[in-house]
Amino acid sequence: MVMHYSTNGDSVACGRVGNNLSISAVEAEVDCKSCQRSLAKVEAAPVKKAPSLAELRKQRQVSQARAKAATFCFKANWRARLSALPDRCRLPRGVAPQAFV
Repeated sequence: MVMHYSTNGDSVACGRVGNNLSISAVEAEVDCKSCQRSLAKVEAAPVKKAPSLAELRKQRQVSQARAKAATFCFKANWRARLSALPDRCRLPRGVAPQAFV
């Protein structure tokens, strides 16, 4: 008689149903080929196949924040250079009317 694999005694790994099935919880005693294949699939199954959408979004937000912090801001640098000048006698930049010369 073929020995099937079951941990709870109610359902069998291969899906067969019956009152006269031989059931064992020890993997070495299992003779049913379908039960053996299902045991091998559980062992070979990857723990995590792909990241969830929430994890991907979080990774993208972190990488974008890191990229923004690392970029060089030309406007801020130019403002710092203009404010460091000793006198306000300089030509205006942009489209605003000239306030001082």
